[in-house]
Amino acid sequence: MAHLSQISILFPLVFALGVAACDEEKKAVDVVKPAASVSAAPTTTVEAPKRMPEVTLHSSAVTVGIDEMALTTPSFDQAFSSMLKKFPVSEPDVLIFNVDRKVKTPVVTKVFYALVDAGAKSIEVRTKPRGSFPDRLVLLSEKVVGDDLPGCTYVGMVLDNLGATFWKKQGGTAKRYTKGMAGPDFSAMHEVMSKEAKSCTSKVFLFSSSAEIDWGHCFDIAGSVKAADPPYEHIDKLVLLREAPVPGKPVKLNP
Repeated sequence: MAHLSQISILFPLVFALGVAACDEEKKAVDVVKPAASVSAAPTTTVEAPKRMPEVTLHSSAVTVGIDEMALTTPSFDQAFSSMLKKFPVSEPDVLIFNVDRKVKTPVVTKVFYALVDAGAKSIEVRTKPRGSFPDRLVLLSEKVVGDDLPGCTYVGMVLDNLGATFWKKQGGTAKRYTKGMAGPDFSAMHEVMSKEAKSCTSKVFLFSSSAEIDWGHCFDIAGSVKAADPPYEHIDKLVLLREAPVPGKPVKLNP
């Protein structure tokens, strides 16, 4: 009986100690707090590039360095001009402008003059040429040469039917040459123009193309002047016109 009494006394004591231990473990678990959330990384502002990157234009977009803008962007002219503000467009003596042959001439002209209006001093346009024509040309804007050019300054243009034509800035008969085997017949054009140009001291050749013509053909008419053999005695400046002229009509530049 004494043995049973000892068990009866010990049992409640052990039970009480077990319950107390469980309560302590529960409290230990309850006091564990979740780790503090990680704060968001501070926002950093990307600095404008110190050097002007190359500009590249293809059929669907224009890129400046690693920045790209689709040609279908709403209000593209304004959007592209705003994009250029973060770049040092006026920093290089010669800005590099790579252009795909298949882009339409008006699109090239639009981007070219956006660069001019943003402060580009001089622009070297690089395009895969036809045959042995040069693959890079330094093109000037109307702004650089102004409108005070000799009336005998020659204007060249590629037409809708891939014919070539030339006339004088002051206006007059536009001589036309039909399409050749590989595109505009520049050889026939230069055969005549090179003889007439000897009597004109203008150093400038103005050029453009019809709206539906691929840039490659427009680029080639300027390249054909540079590659002429024999070379032109006076012409050493190539000016891409802001607007396509009308063959035979006077051409007024808008500096």
